[in-house]
Amino acid sequence: MSTGVKTLSRTFEPAPTSVSEARRFARTVIVEWGLDELLDDVILLTSELVTNAVTHAGTPMTVTVVREEDRLRIDVVDRHPTRVLPVGANARPGVSEHGRGLLITSALATAWGVEYRKDHKRVWAAFGLVETVLGAERPVGGGPADQDVRRRETASNAGEDPLGLGGLALNQLALTDVLELVVEQTRQRLGAEAAYLLLENEMEDRFVVAATSGSAAPIQGRSVRRGEAGAPTLKATFRPLAISDLRATPVELLRGLELRSLVTAPVVFDGRVIGTLAVARTEPGAFTTEAGVRLQRIADWAAPSVDRASTRAADGERRSWLAFLGETGVMLAGSLDLETTTAMTAQIVVPRLATWCGIYLNDVRDHPRLHFAWHADEHQVDAVRYALEEAAPDGTETPAEPDFDGEVAILPLEARNRVIGWLTLGRPPGEPLRRERLLVAESVARRAALAIDNARAHTELQETGRSLQRGLLPTVLPEIPGVDIGVGYEPTGEFNDAGGDFYDIFALGAGRWGFMVGDVCGVGTEAAAVAGMARHTVRALMRAGIPIAPTLERLNAAICDEGSRGRFLTLVCGTIEATGASRFRVRIVCAGHPPPFLLTRARPGAPARRVGRSQALLGVIDSVDYIEEEVTVEGGDRLVVVTDGVLERRDGDTMFEEAGVEAVLASGIDAGAQAVADRLLGAVTDFSSRPSSDDMAVLVLDLGKGV
Repeated sequence: MSTGVKTLSRTFEPAPTSVSEARRFARTVIVEWGLDELLDDVILLTSELVTNAVTHAGTPMTVTVVREEDRLRIDVVDRHPTRVLPVGANARPGVSEHGRGLLITSALATAWGVEYRKDHKRVWAAFGLVETVLGAERPVGGGPADQDVRRRETASNAGEDPLGLGGLALNQLALTDVLELVVEQTRQRLGAEAAYLLLENEMEDRFVVAATSGSAAPIQGRSVRRGEAGAPTLKATFRPLAISDLRATPVELLRGLELRSLVTAPVVFDGRVIGTLAVARTEPGAFTTEAGVRLQRIADWAAPSVDRASTRAADGERRSWLAFLGETGVMLAGSLDLETTTAMTAQIVVPRLATWCGIYLNDVRDHPRLHFAWHADEHQVDAVRYALEEAAPDGTETPAEPDFDGEVAILPLEARNRVIGWLTLGRPPGEPLRRERLLVAESVARRAALAIDNARAHTELQETGRSLQRGLLPTVLPEIPGVDIGVGYEPTGEFNDAGGDFYDIFALGAGRWGFMVGDVCGVGTEAAAVAGMARHTVRALMRAGIPIAPTLERLNAAICDEGSRGRFLTLVCGTIEATGASRFRVRIVCAGHPPPFLLTRARPGAPARRVGRSQALLGVIDSVDYIEEEVTVEGGDRLVVVTDGVLERRDGDTMFEEAGVEAVLASGIDAGAQAVADRLLGAVTDFSSRPSSDDMAVLVLDLGKGV
């Protein structure tokens, strides 16, 4: 071995073609000097350093190859000294191209460093020609204080892998960078214009383009089905495959790339094909059998890294699906409306799991009936709905597959150990639900079934409440000559449509009208049932000509006869009768109920006064005698009856009470009866930010209106 120092250098322009030219220059020098054992490492390192200079310096660069007594040194000098390269702890693999290049340099070279001068920057790397410990490189003529030197103790062995990358580089690089580096170097080693790596996606039983090089860049991220041309099949062999002319045997993945020949090699790990490594050329028949053998060696060597990438991708997708299921549960739990819940279910699965879907719910006979249909393309919703309706069975059978393009999966909606319906999912042709994606769909179906069952039960409960409420209140208010009527009702609870408060106005004949406002102890459907019984009993007895007092006494007896099922209640019951052009006679009984408010228009500014006196509650004492009281009301007076939910509305320790009612009545003296009723309920509701704990009812009678 010669002991003299040899130096050869060449300057390149900052152009992409300079990378290949620099590799050819380095190859020529190394072969000429008889250092074939370093050939692969030197070419790879030169390629990376020149690539960094072209990409980040953007100035002409000089590549110098120096052979000293015990080592070979590569210098790359550019004219951009202010561009500082990250080294050591500051280098972040995977974040930038130059970070990756320096890690490769660290892996391949026995020593390397970066030297900064006023007018240039020099990156150098040395290869030991003997196994020895190298000291820090010193720049010729003495160097500045800001140089950064890294060293390795042993020379690299280019025979460890077919690409000469070195295990250290692969261990330090980010996984995506490893795959890109493997694909890039594979393309260069085989002299191809394009290269790519297909990686298995276990969730979808497809292969995804995970890394590309050269003219294959446009297909990055695309996917192909297993068995499609250019992708492994279920019975894939562990040997390379060559396509000499892509025009005769087209590969859909490469359509539009102007490539003519292709060779692929399966990436096999633990006896399973997990990917495909491929290279392509622009001329037909460009690859020999030897090229296929070399490609297979690279694929076999890269298999552990590809498996790591596949496993990491699968883990990331599984975490994504777990987050999806968590969000699904939260969204479905937020609705108790049946229509909203079914619509939300459809929009959760489309388009994430399916292109279109249909939701069947069993009726009372357990016959599936289409309840909702959805498609990612809203223009096709009607067509999907028609196909799903045609697929509905006549009996209790599972719905058939609809006559609509695509792969179909029909999943049961099972809640509380019973099937309440079916979820039909449609996907593009050739892409059925499989493996873990099918498990996700089944999990969504279980969550949706429980949410739909809860919503349906709640909807039925609400309908029951509304039916009860229809029995508590008059369907239409009667028209009483000379009387303007306003009413208001608010049950307690966010989802409660029925309560124990009620009101009614009805004709008694001969120019007389009956009215009542009542409040049953408690809230909810049980209180509503008692309220409905009380309202209809009073109405029937008074229409039969029985006076108010005996009517309430009989109602009291009926409630007491119910025993433990009965509930006590308070009631204002009365009659209205016109006695003259502008006078009315009002007879009332206040059975434990807050007495009505009477606002006299003849006394502007005077506060409302209470009329009637409170007597015994209904349903408490077996035998009770009620006394009717008569009130003469002038035309234009206003009679207001409220339940105790209005008076006892609390905000902390403060109650709305009489003062609150009087304030609203005083401010609405010129408003109509219904406006006053609405204003009073609004004021009570706004009195506290907390939900009301009691039902509320309001009756406003403007007597002599228009007289």
